Parts: sequence; structure tokens; C-alpha cells
Amino acid sequence: MDMRLIDEYVASGARLRQAVAGLSPQDVTARPGPGKWSILELVVHLADSDAIAIDRMKRVLTEENPPLLYADEDAYVERLFSHEQSLEDALVLIEVGRRQFARTLRKLPDQAFERVGTHNRRGPVTVAGLIKGYIDHVEHHLKFLYDKRARLGMG
Repeated sequence: MDMRLIDEYVASGARLRQAVAGLSPQDVTARPGPGKWSILELVVHLADSDAIAIDRMKRVLTEENPPLLYADEDAYVERLFSHEQSLEDALVLIEVGRRQFARTLRKLPDQAFERVGTHNRRGPVTVAGLIKGYIDHVEHHLKFLYDKRARLGMG
């Protein structure tokens, strides 16, 4: 396992924090597009997703081929009061969760990263694939976040 991937996984939290720097409460709850979510909803979604991701990886590491269930991201945003959440708390959850779990990841033998769980929609996934996927997930949403910033005149 390339440990630089784990470093990148941890660094995603700081990249997200940097992307929201200087935004007002009004900015983070506006919905300028692209997409239907506000910046706050996007960051809370990433915090929710990270909690699920860490649980998935822990279960793949400790169980034999565990089932990994789909989480409906739109339902989370629509029904769990994302605009009542704290941007700062969501950022801290992402940063601390990734930093804490990275301590475990760095101790694992290489073969642990090939352990498999079965996602009920995507099929078999490895720990290495999950790490890469959750790096890509933040990068995917950062593109939307920066587009939203530009539409708010916050370049």
C-alpha cells in the first residue's frame, strides 16, 4: 500500500476547510448551483459520508466480506436538518475522523488493504478502493464547491 494515499486521504479535510474559508453564514446556506445543495449541505453530506466510510472500512478490516449498505445522500440532506448543523463542526468531524483512522491505516500490513466487503449496489470493494473512493468523493464535491463560490462572487 502506498502510504501517500493515506496522506492524501487525511489532507482532504484541510483542502475542504480551505475551500470554505472566508464564507459567511449566508454564503454557505445559499443555493447558487451547480447542483441543488448549499455549501453547508455539501459539507455536512461529506461529514455524514465520512462517518459511513470509516465504519465500512472498519467492518471490512474486522469481518469476513461484510455487507455494506447504500446510504441515500439526498434523504440525509433533505430529512436530517443540514442547515441546522455547524459548518465548523462538520469540518472538524471530517478532519479528526480521517486523522484518527489514518493512524490505524498506517499500522496495517499491505494485505489488509485488499480485504473485501460487498456493497449492495456496487458489489465487491476493497479497503484500498474505499480509501481512494473517499479521496475522490471530496475532490468531486470540491469542484461543485468552487463553482458555487464563483457564482457567489467569492472566486
